[in-house]
Amino acid sequence: MRSMALALLALVACQRSDKPAVIAPTGVVIAPRGELIAPAATDPLPAHGFVTLDTSLKARRRAVPAEVVLRAYLGWFGGLAPREAFLRARGNDLFDQWSYYLAALGLPDHHVDAPRVSQSNTVMLATMGRMGEALCIRSIERDLRTRTTPLADRVIFAFEPVVGPDRAAFASRFDVLHRTFLGYPATLAPTTRTERFFALYRAVAARHRGGRLTADETAWAAVCTALVQHPEAWLY
Repeated sequence: MRSMALALLALVACQRSDKPAVIAPTGVVIAPRGELIAPAATDPLPAHGFVTLDTSLKARRRAVPAEVVLRAYLGWFGGLAPREAFLRARGNDLFDQWSYYLAALGLPDHHVDAPRVSQSNTVMLATMGRMGEALCIRSIERDLRTRTTPLADRVIFAFEPVVGPDRAAFASRFDVLHRTFLGYPATLAPTTRTERFFALYRAVAARHRGGRLTADETAWAAVCTALVQHPEAWLY
């Protein structure tokens, strides 16, 4: 009976108004269309908090598996097969047989029962340096020496040589190598990294006494080889 009474009252109110009312099934009258309902007061949003990020090293760094090292090396040579990379790197005895490098990089040798190397050692570091030297010198000769390889087809040195000890010119070119070998822009590296490699470039160029490469080419080969041997390339 009460709900019927509420419905009758709503009909009477509707006849006295030019705005149609809506009656809910429960008998509650909803405000007519067109009327504005003021929003309720809201509390302000809480302020943003700060979270401290702990970037300290939690475990001892480990060497990247030898298979990953070899895949990266072949990729730096332009995605070549092992035989093709060997032929390109070999010029003037810069590269030996692959068998001389595989065990030193950590791969097991089942012929002599040599186990997989689980951590870096001096022989491995020397091998990485030798492979990096072969890669960088041969890439210098291909990318910078001929000056005929289109910029888009250059594998490592995808830039023009530096004219004089220009720090800004060096930084932009160093960033290309940094992205290639370490995978991120040099601007995100420690602030002194570009300066230290620029000092290496100038020192090598100043001590150049002739040879198969010019002073600029020799300096870039040294920078390239140092990046190949960088801990961030071989440890994780």
